[in-house]
Amino acid sequence: MNDKFRICFWVAMAGLLAAPLWAHHSISAEFDTSRTLNVKGTLTKIEWVNPHVYIYLDAKDEKGEVTAYALEAGPPGNLRRAGVLKTMFSVGDQVTIEAYATKDGTKNLGLVKSITFADGHTIVMGRDPKEVEKANQPE
Repeated sequence: MNDKFRICFWVAMAGLLAAPLWAHHSISAEFDTSRTLNVKGTLTKIEWVNPHVYIYLDAKDEKGEVTAYALEAGPPGNLRRAGVLKTMFSVGDQVTIEAYATKDGTKNLGLVKSITFADGHTIVMGRDPKEVEKANQPE
């Protein structure tokens, strides 16, 4: 009886410890990588936190109405290893962001592929990590 209890206990513990592995989702669960959106606006907030960086910006339409966007990027550690640093962004920067659109059609959300700044330089995020690293090296 004591051995059965120990076996059940350890099986239950292994299941509990493995649960976070199933919690993560793939990009294709939320985003449609065949559709992109381009948003031009002003950075209003950058959340450089795990599990994903979030970039917020306000974009004005042709009528002058402002729409707030929340755009997801990769994990901070992955971005850092690819040469993308938090210090590259400042609230108030004018940017154009290319992002994958959401599958559910939410218009003000997306997954960042690249960010182009007013001076013309671009930071690439949404590709193979080796390509991102190469694209973000200073010239």
